[in-house]
Amino acid sequence: MPLYNHLRTTKGARNILSDRLYKLRKKYDLKQDDVADIIGVVRSTYSNYEQGTREMDYVSLIKLADYYKVSLDYMFGRTDLPYHENSYSPEEIEFMERALNLYQEMKIKYK
Repeated sequence: MPLYNHLRTTKGARNILSDRLYKLRKKYDLKQDDVADIIGVVRSTYSNYEQGTREMDYVSLIKLADYYKVSLDYMFGRTDLPYHENSYSPEEIEFMERALNLYQEMKIKYK
């Protein structure tokens, strides 16, 4: 039984991880060959990962999570929030917090 068989969706062989792999690749405008090169496999192997017919090893999963700057929990569907705080530098977090505060102030001011 596949390691993440419990993540199967109603789409048949595809699972949550497969869907996330596909969506992340498209978001970054990459081809399957590009992602295969990143994790050091041939395109057909990566294609099987996206189709849900082959399991990824944990090293490849970590490489992709790091590349896309998402958590493994996101990739496995345990959360819909793709990013974890370790993905950002302290300066980036401070910028996002200031931008959010500014947005909230403007929202109140221009109700």
